[in-house]
Amino acid sequence: MCAADKYMLPKLVRECGKRILKGIDVSNVIRMLEQGLVFRDKDLTEECLKVFGLNSKYLITGTEIMSASRQAMEAILEMDNLLCNEIEVYAATINWAKQQIHRDRSIDNPTDEEIRRTLGDLLFKLRFPTMKPDEFAKVTQGRNVLTLEEKESIYYVFATKEYDFPQKFPTKSREVDEFWVDRALSVTTGEWIYDTKTVDTIDFKTDQDIVLTGVGLCTGLNGSGYDVDVEVLQSENSCFKKRVSVPYTGDSTPFKIPMDKRIIVRAGVVHTITTLAHSGVGYYGDPCQPVCTSGSVTVTFPNRLGFSSKLTTSDTFGQIPRLYFFKLT
Repeated sequence: MCAADKYMLPKLVRECGKRILKGIDVSNVIRMLEQGLVFRDKDLTEECLKVFGLNSKYLITGTEIMSASRQAMEAILEMDNLLCNEIEVYAATINWAKQQIHRDRSIDNPTDEEIRRTLGDLLFKLRFPTMKPDEFAKVTQGRNVLTLEEKESIYYVFATKEYDFPQKFPTKSREVDEFWVDRALSVTTGEWIYDTKTVDTIDFKTDQDIVLTGVGLCTGLNGSGYDVDVEVLQSENSCFKKRVSVPYTGDSTPFKIPMDKRIIVRAGVVHTITTLAHSGVGYYGDPCQPVCTSGSVTVTFPNRLGFSSKLTTSDTFGQIPRLYFFKLT
């Protein structure tokens, strides 16, 4: 890619970028992001930022980001879809600055003023107004990375909630909108028959790439919660498997079981969710809809063959009433 760029072969640069796209993962995404930025490869840059965003909770607190170039760091700090809180972004940015100072000047304990000079304009990519007031107080108390005037302006936003107040720092949260789909058109109250062999199962596919972030399950029965084994599969490969406890809540609102890791569901690829309850479940969907839409994403629940009893979850009946997800854009 370097040689193709040097000898002004733009088509070859693009072909190299396409080949790199196939091998991007968490271990090399920051290095590949730098390649995309240096060679002005829009597709490579966007794919790297997408992978970084999906794994930002891990990457922002890891060691790889300490060796990021200034250009890559700027692109990361400008992202809206980091799945981590701003205090973690702040800590990573300060540590990155310290690493640059150590590398360039062999200083192990730089002053706040040296950190600020090293950060330069990167400091104003941090979204201090989106922190919680107590978090902001903890990271700035006794520190001089920010000036007194800058701190005062941020505390003003905390106190007044006037986010359009003239501000050096972005006030837009990095939060990603989470959507969900509800299969159940109506909910029936009553004990869902269970035993050690009754596994409730649904298949689903989407018309857009998404990240599955949670599964909603019905609450317990007669004041009691229950344990349940939850598994998400793509073909025969298990993406998530865990035993969790669902509490008794007293209503039919699904209880969210969050995924421990981000599960990417590509458009048109069928995934399967199975649940095995170890005690009574107090609600079930009757009927359920086989096609649901939320946030411009359509989720289809294909019919599974071989059901021998009505008391078995299907595309139009039973358990697993809700799925939670982010759009993968």
